[in-house]
Amino acid sequence: MTAGSHDSAAESADQGQAILDSIAYEVVLITRYAVQNLPAIKRETIMDRSALILLARLHSQGPMTVNELAEAFGLNVSTVHRQLKAAIANDLIETINAPENPAKLHRPTGAGVDALEQELAARRDDLKKIYADWSEEEIKTFARLIRKHNTSLEAYLEMPWPRPE
Repeated sequence: MTAGSHDSAAESADQGQAILDSIAYEVVLITRYAVQNLPAIKRETIMDRSALILLARLHSQGPMTVNELAEAFGLNVSTVHRQLKAAIANDLIETINAPENPAKLHRPTGAGVDALEQELAARRDDLKKIYADWSEEEIKTFARLIRKHNTSLEAYLEMPWPRPE
């Protein structure tokens, strides 16, 4: 290896590290915005984050037990049980008995599906405002790349997430 090719390889590695550092920082920010639900500041109603995640999973995958939800989310059963209890009290999720399954199953209520659809529509409207100065091609590229990021993360964590058709 010549000195010039060694310098070029080192420079390329430094650039690769700088790019990953930049992505890592942006992930910190997007996580902050998501956890704090900051785009919703300009909305009158917002859904509780845990209820949103429960509803999205149950709506995409179908009825699940507390244990299945805990495993899917990587949370302990008591945390999921507490979140389910709150969602049930707000008539977003209901418990059902299935003869083939000794454990109780949970699914969204009609009101829960309506609330999920309203929340997702409100989030879509938020995104329209946030991306107002983006081209259609930029939005499509970002949608493709963020999905690729999420599916790669899910594969890495061995925690796949179903998506609506």
